[in-house]
Amino acid sequence: MRINETLHILIVDKSNDDANRFISILRSADFKVEAKLASNEEELQKYISMRNWDLLIAAQNYVKIPIKNIFQRIRRAERDVPVILISAEYDPQSLIDGLRLGAADVVVEDQDQHLIKVVERSLNAINERRQSREWERKLSVAEKRSQHLMDISRFPIAIIQEGTYVYANDACASVFGFSEPDDMLCLPVIDNIAARDRAKLKAYMVPLESNNEIMPFEAMVKTLDVNDCESDSFLEINQIQYQGEPALQFTINKDKQFDASIAHSDVQQSAEYSAIQPHLVYDLISRGISRSVQSGQDSMLLNIQVDRFNQLKEDLGIAKAEKIAHSLVMFIVQIFSHNLDCGRISENCFVIVLPETTEEKVLELATDITQQISHEVLDIDNETFSLTTSIGITVLNENVPSVERALERSNEAIKQLRSDSEVGNGVKFYIPDIHSDEVSKTEAVEITAKQLLSKNSFSIHYQPIVALIDSGSGKEYYEVILGINKDVPSDKVPEDFINNLFKSEIAAEVDRWVIGQALASLSEKLKANPETQLFINISAQSFTDDKFLPWLKTTLEDSKLPANSFIFQFREIDAVRHLKQAAAICEQMKQSQGQVSITNFGLAINPLKTLERVAADFIKVDRLIVEKLEKNEAGKLEFQKLMGGMTGTGVDVIVPFVEKATIIPTLWQQGVQYIQGHYIKKPAYEMDYDFSESP
Repeated sequence: MRINETLHILIVDKSNDDANRFISILRSADFKVEAKLASNEEELQKYISMRNWDLLIAAQNYVKIPIKNIFQRIRRAERDVPVILISAEYDPQSLIDGLRLGAADVVVEDQDQHLIKVVERSLNAINERRQSREWERKLSVAEKRSQHLMDISRFPIAIIQEGTYVYANDACASVFGFSEPDDMLCLPVIDNIAARDRAKLKAYMVPLESNNEIMPFEAMVKTLDVNDCESDSFLEINQIQYQGEPALQFTINKDKQFDASIAHSDVQQSAEYSAIQPHLVYDLISRGISRSVQSGQDSMLLNIQVDRFNQLKEDLGIAKAEKIAHSLVMFIVQIFSHNLDCGRISENCFVIVLPETTEEKVLELATDITQQISHEVLDIDNETFSLTTSIGITVLNENVPSVERALERSNEAIKQLRSDSEVGNGVKFYIPDIHSDEVSKTEAVEITAKQLLSKNSFSIHYQPIVALIDSGSGKEYYEVILGINKDVPSDKVPEDFINNLFKSEIAAEVDRWVIGQALASLSEKLKANPETQLFINISAQSFTDDKFLPWLKTTLEDSKLPANSFIFQFREIDAVRHLKQAAAICEQMKQSQGQVSITNFGLAINPLKTLERVAADFIKVDRLIVEKLEKNEAGKLEFQKLMGGMTGTGVDVIVPFVEKATIIPTLWQQGVQYIQGHYIKKPAYEMDYDFSESP
């Protein structure tokens, strides 16, 4: 499952608070979560019958629903649901019992990072199982289609298992003189091969194994019909799966029969080497990958490309550039003293597949090729040309998912080589990115944040929050949004930097920088409009820090700004995860006449319960709820239910991400107090929105 897809999760536990804690942990790890809580057997049965869940998290010692019952109900409903059990403390026996029942893992309840890793592993596993079932369905369809194509093929085709025919098409029966294909079934295939050619096929008359596939074979042989009359046939043999068992497919290819009987000249062979034949190259690479899977012996792919080939075409024309490419291919082929698995996939891409070659040897060989080419002078139409080449190398083994990916890797190596040296004329071995684990991402975020803070390269923007229902308060609300200066190159900033920043330890330091900048801007703005208030986002690292509120109090006193000029805003998942601290900061802000907002609101199992514990003044609905509201009736009903629960709470509702006017009537009907989004105004460097305009 991709991390940006919605995770449908069923939680078996005693309370909303416990369930919301799991949701908070997963949302903090960037999972989009839709969850249901089952607190008794009836709810468990109802939800298991409802749908295929992506994950089930259950308290191991929840007495109302024994874990044995969970697995029994899952099996009875024939659901494939990974189950993660949560244990109050580490107990080896509980771990073994849970795994024996079929749990993906047993996690101690306060081990959040362990839980996230188990969730990721479980989702990957179930996604692979679902994909496998999907491929099985597609394979069944493909087998039926292949059977039909064999039936109607003009080429004689036969399937052999254990040396006897198990299938033959009409064309095959006709070639061998049988009136019906069924007459060939169970007959020995060797009876239709002339005695002098049987030795060629001896290696293919052995028992077949699925995990030790025989390599494809082509040969001219003499075949015999039922009357023992001989005829020349070009035979192609491939190992296939037929009705779930390994088998050999024999095809008599009449199109190749004529070519095979002609002795090819050097000119014809050179034309074959330099001809653009993508299907041939794909087959070479595919066989290299299969060879590794079967024997464990890796192959190496060399992607050879002429440097500045496009410029060569522009200067000399397509025809002469093609002659140069042809000469170059033949020069490369002549370097080798043995038959070569090679082919040309495009006008500037010549591929060589070398079996059982080490990285050191292939780098030495490729370097020698580039050096010989750079020293060679090619004679074309009474002109001489010198060329340089770039060679990208990648390993072909069982970890390469496809032929396309193998070619992409070799192209990436060439691209990196040419970025390091504009001239090219070299060799680069593809090395996968090893800096993609979670720790390195966190470190990259923290290093980048420190650099941006030291160089004052962060920026802040302001986006207006506009009243949808006229309250007559005269307040002008803006949200402070963190950004990065335009002069910072994008490649110097990690992917999804701002989002990941607020999960790192440096988030509290960035919060203080934002507050300092906002104070300075607001001081000027209040001179023009004393009713301006700013929503400032703070991270969990700030409001769980005992030193934050004393620092904030001192900072506000030094600025001589009223505390009610700011509305501090934190996420629902942080509030749920740190309920005591969230409740405490609300209480202390109210004592200072300040206000609090909860953002990303509405995705907890019972979000209104959070408001009973955390006395917020505003809530901002999560973007996912807004998107669902615009999509279908189910989304509208969900939003209507949420708004119904807000009635009488005294909490004002803000709907963000309003991108078009069509949604506004629905929001107005549901009693939404404030809206925010690009339809109103995009974030800007100045607080200059005209609040007298109607949304």
